[in-house]
Amino acid sequence: MSGRHLTRTRVTLALVAALADGRLVVGPDGSPPTTELPPDEEQSSAVRRLEDRLGLSHDAMPRMAACDLAGGENDTVTEHRIMWRGPLPASWTAPTPYRTVPVGQALAALRQREAGRVRAACRAGLLGDTVRLHCGRRPGIRPSKAERTGARFAWHPAIHVPEGHPVRQVWGWLTDPDGRVLVLLDRFGAPSLPGGQPEPGENWADAMAREAAEESSACLGAPVLLGFQQVDEHNQAPYAQLRMTAPLLGLGPAAPDPDSGETYRRVLVPARQANLLLGWGPEGDAQVAAVTDHCRTLPSAALRCVPERGWAPASAEEVPGQVSGPRARPGR
Repeated sequence: MSGRHLTRTRVTLALVAALADGRLVVGPDGSPPTTELPPDEEQSSAVRRLEDRLGLSHDAMPRMAACDLAGGENDTVTEHRIMWRGPLPASWTAPTPYRTVPVGQALAALRQREAGRVRAACRAGLLGDTVRLHCGRRPGIRPSKAERTGARFAWHPAIHVPEGHPVRQVWGWLTDPDGRVLVLLDRFGAPSLPGGQPEPGENWADAMAREAAEESSACLGAPVLLGFQQVDEHNQAPYAQLRMTAPLLGLGPAAPDPDSGETYRRVLVPARQANLLLGWGPEGDAQVAAVTDHCRTLPSAALRCVPERGWAPASAEEVPGQVSGPRARPGR
């Protein structure tokens, strides 16, 4: 027995409580409410202790959204269990010493691994999933651009792009009549907005419409520029990623993206909750604010996963399978 190597497991339990307007509940240290789970305590009891701290009722047991295993010191493995509770009404008030902050601001204040856990829990919580992580990351998901290149992003609301900022990409916040925006999920669950690179000779609006049609079989109204995200990468001149918004008129049957071969899962998420799913930083919060300001009044429809056959607004005359198809690339 003396030669056996014993590993102890320490378990922590965090409660990610989200509001319907995209804010998260955090404590004085900027983290979600967290507690240790002793070996002799039931998980449900520890969850109720966290709910009691926030003054939340026990009428609905939060569900586990993410579980992360991370190595520790002295032959200890730490298992981080992250529970999801939400969305709570936007009018809900956090008791002292807790507060609510926009999700992007909350993520930016956390260390990388904890931010990864909270980001994964928000996505899984909204979608009704449970994800397994290793050291704060979901296996298979490609590192973000900031992680790969050290890129820095700065959001600029604008109706034009200044000289000296070449436009490399155009992405769209596509809004349906019920106040939801279209988010695409790849096979690993990584989210994105529809968009991509303009072709030579193609204007921004046409590039937006073509990319949205190719990636999501979307039919759009006229796109409007919301602003641009300045990207600064090592040893490169700054460039711009445009953000446009357009009415989403319908979605045709799911089809592979001609460039990547990926058939994306399509989700319509309430605009104010979009950064809970995207998991961007403060620049994501700012873009959500720009979209909601542009749309003025947004209804409060629930998140909807789009079926493979497609989708059309209830007021549209055409059926989902008859939505306009992708536009051809210039020169094809």
